[in-house]
Amino acid sequence: MDISVTLFGGLRHFLPAGSSFNKCTIKIDDESRLEALLEQLPIPAEKKYIVIINDEKVSREDYADITINSDDTIVLLPPIKGG
Repeated sequence: MDISVTLFGGLRHFLPAGSSFNKCTIKIDDESRLEALLEQLPIPAEKKYIVIINDEKVSREDYADITINSDDTIVLLPPIKGG
């Protein structure tokens, strides 16, 4: 199945070739986990980011437990800093 992923900020630099401005489509198997989807993006392991699925933030500890559905909206954001 094809999943649309949106990357914001500096994470856009890690979009696969052929992606649009800040979106890409990733092909995954049915019943794939979020962790498997994220492994297909060339984001360095030390790069920090926040994952939001269907408007809800996902904890890093849960990546291996979350099954991706074809209608999920997945967004990756760099950490927001401020003071």
